[in-house]
Amino acid sequence: MNKYQLAIASSLLIALSLTSGCSENSSDKTSYTPQDLTRDEVCMIDGMILLDHPGPKGQVIYKNGEPHFFCDTKGLISTLYDQNYNTKIKQAFVQDFGKRKWSSYSDNWIDVKQAFFVMGSSQFGAMGPTLATFSTRSDADAFAKEFGGSVLAFNELSEEKFEAYQKRIRQQLRDAIGNISTSNEEAAHQH
Repeated sequence: MNKYQLAIASSLLIALSLTSGCSENSSDKTSYTPQDLTRDEVCMIDGMILLDHPGPKGQVIYKNGEPHFFCDTKGLISTLYDQNYNTKIKQAFVQDFGKRKWSSYSDNWIDVKQAFFVMGSSQFGAMGPTLATFSTRSDADAFAKEFGGSVLAFNELSEEKFEAYQKRIRQQLRDAIGNISTSNEEAAHQH
């Protein structure tokens, strides 16, 4: 290789090394710290004050560093699957219920990708049926044994499984409303 070819090869290597960090596909290893909740934090979906409601919460940190909160883990998971939001999210967190009681408040945030979810338990969150979240499978298994449901790691919680769960919940609510309406009509006819 002559000096001219060496100079061109060196220039190309330098240029490639300088631009490789600018690619959209580059993996930013910045880790964000979840923000503790205060009375000022509201759900990004419905404006509910997070501290006023039991059950697991969620939060996302967008690539610009801005946090958004969810009064329920279902809202968080829906947002992670939403194409309008998921490309803007840098990191997401849920609360570890292995370290707290359902109705008490404590942050105990864990990365959503490290969480274990209990889907279909008898416990309700701010928006009704929800996904309980834990940092260990053993805590999730113990919760599921006590309150029902199935345990899934984050990578097992596919969009299809989540949507099927959401459909079951909606059908159960429709059935419950239908039963209430039928009961009210029967009671009205008896008087």
